[in-house]
Amino acid sequence: MIALAGPQMKIFLMDKETTSCVSCAYAQSEIMQKEVYLFDRLDSAVPRDSISHLKCIAFIRPTQENIDRLIKELRQPKYSQYYIYFSNIISKQDLKTLAEADENEVVREVHEYFLDGIPLRRDLYCLNMNKIYDSSMNLKAAAFERIKQSIVSLMLQLKRKPMIRYQASSLNCRNIAEEVSQVVRRENTLFESAHNEGLLLIVERSLDAITPLLNQWTYEAMIHELITLSNNRLTADGQSMVLSELYDDFFAANITSNFGEIGQNIKTLINEFQEKSKIHKNLESIADMKKFVEEYPQFQKISGTVSKHVTIVGELSKLVSSTNLLEICLGRVKSLLNHPKTTPLNALRLVMLYALRFENHQNNDITTLLSFLRGKNANASQIVRNLLKYGGSGRRSNDLFGGGSTIELTKRFIKGLKGVENIYTQHEPYLKTVIESLLRGRMNEQFPTVSSETCRTDHIVVFVIGGATFEESAYIRNVNAKRAQGLGGPSILLASTFMHNTQSFLDELLTL
Repeated sequence: MIALAGPQMKIFLMDKETTSCVSCAYAQSEIMQKEVYLFDRLDSAVPRDSISHLKCIAFIRPTQENIDRLIKELRQPKYSQYYIYFSNIISKQDLKTLAEADENEVVREVHEYFLDGIPLRRDLYCLNMNKIYDSSMNLKAAAFERIKQSIVSLMLQLKRKPMIRYQASSLNCRNIAEEVSQVVRRENTLFESAHNEGLLLIVERSLDAITPLLNQWTYEAMIHELITLSNNRLTADGQSMVLSELYDDFFAANITSNFGEIGQNIKTLINEFQEKSKIHKNLESIADMKKFVEEYPQFQKISGTVSKHVTIVGELSKLVSSTNLLEICLGRVKSLLNHPKTTPLNALRLVMLYALRFENHQNNDITTLLSFLRGKNANASQIVRNLLKYGGSGRRSNDLFGGGSTIELTKRFIKGLKGVENIYTQHEPYLKTVIESLLRGRMNEQFPTVSSETCRTDHIVVFVIGGATFEESAYIRNVNAKRAQGLGGPSILLASTFMHNTQSFLDELLTL
């Protein structure tokens, strides 16, 4: 994209969505090495100065608002040349309108560069779009269009025409699947170089409303649950930080490590840093000094990594202790609701899990449990009602609990821990069951295809309408790691409208 503009100083012009996309894919310093010295937004309310000696690289979504802004820009150009890239398909009519607006002939290139979402990782893709439902739990028109466009762009990026399956119990999934299929057929020229392989599986969060409600104990998922990650960024102990596997080796190696393992790995990291610090203190010769100067950037990187992750783990430990997470257990719901350390969020979480499990049990005690929450959360009753309406047994054909005794259920869903050295009980998201069953040729009626076409399923894209979780992304990452080690299995990419933690999921439920 940048190389096509050739040498000379450049400005990178983006919109709100593509700014998030680029910031997760590249470091600003990395882009600046390619003679890009200014970054700005096409949709900024602050007027930009005319700098005629700069070339402009514009990377924007082909929305009507952006087309109108670009028309205005081209009629009064601020830069010498424009190289325009659209993140998705642009219509011929919009191209014609832009050509007519380019009276000064400053546009040198126009391309479709299919990247209409945020690449959080190689196997994780997000639209960062929540509150997508109307009061009837149907997708809002704008959200429906955005999801459809994003999936089409993703298929074009991957150069695949996959078999499309969807969750049969979800009208939203069926409608999206049918629309995507129509676009693929209509845009046959764009898809002519695509491979007829792979599986696109479209599901909705209602398939598994349990996973977003559970406490998480793997590193990335725990950070998002207790601190909150947004586009790979977080704030801990008053410090703003970036967590990206592209530039942080420790994070890349420990994304799916549990809290106990992180405690040990942080200790190892600190020991390694201390050893390097001792070496750098003993600079007795010119050769030592030269070696220190050569290794200094890496030394500084390690120093920053140690400081960042010690701060994060310290914050996690403090929150685990202060919010009573180590004691929460479904077997003692009522006593825990009155425990002084049980936060309103965790109390509500317990009642919601209980409601999902026993909603159809004639002797359930949901009303009594909700009465415990009246003083802690004024919206508790509404949230629980909306949860059962959205993700209860009436909205799904699967059994998330799989029968079994109360003890087995407790083992399955609760992660016990003493300190940071205990063995963790890992919950497996229902998405794992779905993918493994489809690969074995099961559950085809619950996840029908849009057409009768069949393709190899070595490559799978899962799109979750209503938001995914980092627990599900950890499962995807582990599957891909096994494939990379030559142990077989498909490659999987997880895409979703949003990355949920418990609080964001509750906020979504309140809008229904």
